[in-house]
Amino acid sequence: MQSSDGKTAVTCMLLSALIERGLPVQPFKVGPDFIDPGYHSRFAGMPSRNLDFWLMGDAGIDHETKVHGACKISIVEGVMGLFDGSEATSHEGSTLAVARRLGWPVLLVVPSTKAGRSIAASLYGFVAEAGVDMIAGLVLNGVSGDSHAGYLREAVAPLRVPVLGAIPICPELSWPERHLGLQAIEEHDLPSRMALAALAEKYIDLPTLLEMVVPAPSGPPGQDLPEKQFRLGLARDKAFHFYYEANLDYLRSCGAELVPFSPLLDSKLPPDLDGIFMGGGFPEVFGSELSQNQAIRSEIYSAITDGLSCYAECGGLMYLAEELVTKSGERFPMVGVIPGAVEMTAGLQHFGYCECSDLLGAQGERFRGHEFHYSRWSAEPRLANLWTARRKRIGTTRWEGFRTNKLHASYVHLYFPKSPAALRPLTGKTEFATL
Repeated sequence: MQSSDGKTAVTCMLLSALIERGLPVQPFKVGPDFIDPGYHSRFAGMPSRNLDFWLMGDAGIDHETKVHGACKISIVEGVMGLFDGSEATSHEGSTLAVARRLGWPVLLVVPSTKAGRSIAASLYGFVAEAGVDMIAGLVLNGVSGDSHAGYLREAVAPLRVPVLGAIPICPELSWPERHLGLQAIEEHDLPSRMALAALAEKYIDLPTLLEMVVPAPSGPPGQDLPEKQFRLGLARDKAFHFYYEANLDYLRSCGAELVPFSPLLDSKLPPDLDGIFMGGGFPEVFGSELSQNQAIRSEIYSAITDGLSCYAECGGLMYLAEELVTKSGERFPMVGVIPGAVEMTAGLQHFGYCECSDLLGAQGERFRGHEFHYSRWSAEPRLANLWTARRKRIGTTRWEGFRTNKLHASYVHLYFPKSPAALRPLTGKTEFATL
């Protein structure tokens, strides 16, 4: 129904239970999210994939679900509440819009810890707004016991929407949060897949749920990847792990060999690189460790200043700045190829969809993206030179990002299949494949 209602935990319970039953699954996440897909991937044992209308369009949604959901039971975690999307007055970009597009039923997770009969009135509104037959079932999350669950079942019975689960408050599902969502899986311990599957078997009516779904038909034939044409170092560890799977697939389809390395743990870059991809993450959480690894900071600085191509998003931009300043005022030296400091802030600086244009050398092309960051680059007002970023909802614009001949650094997360020109500094290629 809304953020922090337990959607991720319920999704992971279902993934775990189906896998333990030997059923093929594919997790998806609506919206431009990196954290929740990490949870899905941990319990499903395979990458979770994003579904986002603003970034991907209908063709991207169809490609992801038909190719990666083929012959599997797809489980999609929604974004925020059922009707929350890119617009305040319509369903555009919402979980409901994705469900309608795909024709897949909705299982509504209902926060129930302090709920009484009034919950029925709220659910009446959800059912009426969603339309006939869109909500296939309810899961009451956080009930205080069997008596409470029974009371709520009775209260919502007139809705004629089946209650398919009533989950009590469980310590195994008490996962820490940060900002507007969960902490990353890399930062804390989680229960085992078997433990989550046991909770699902106990508290969710899986037989009835499984009667509603069947594995998808086979998808389109897979395409052979081209021979490897260039090697990209991929920053991937506890500090840097914000990557859309579709973006990594796209780079491979363009001939990239992705070579992981850790700015936290490695002392050197992988050999013979043609470029570096620094994704997002939480470098501020690991500021001390990143600053102490002076060896790889120096190597990255030398590589980029000597002309190695580098593409950096959000956390990557933060790491490439001269220093990172925490909210408490601690200062940690970073790589230093971007002038100025990145300062952590108490509130969101920029949040939501944006459209970027005026990328130097991109001939007026526009790129759709998303921002979400609690930091600011101190030199942005005077040194931003990459492009103008226009907020989708409110229309304000600002110069954003930093560019040199072969460096692209920005707070904006892009969907690569729709943003080929932005990748030119990374690869030197002028033409790219399209989905």
